[in-house]
Amino acid sequence: MTLLGAIASYAYRILNGEEFRWSILLLQAIVAIFAGALVLLAANYYHWAAEFAGGIAGLSGWSGAEFIKTLERRFLKRVDGGNHDN
Repeated sequence: MTLLGAIASYAYRILNGEEFRWSILLLQAIVAIFAGALVLLAANYYHWAAEFAGGIAGLSGWSGAEFIKTLERRFLKRVDGGNHDN
């Protein structure tokens, strides 16, 4: 689901006029796989249903690096006690 989300996101960018490049697609897929792995870990920890985990994995693939940055901000806020500005 994560890879499908990444491919769909890149296809959407191509439809909006961006030039297709294999290297960008490959790099986006790598980021999506990482984001999907984080979702897999969370799904396992929180005992999510497979359908829910798959949907979140697809969204993380679509969002890619933005998903990871959001998780990073939340993690840093918890570690820092809410005193982290970025």
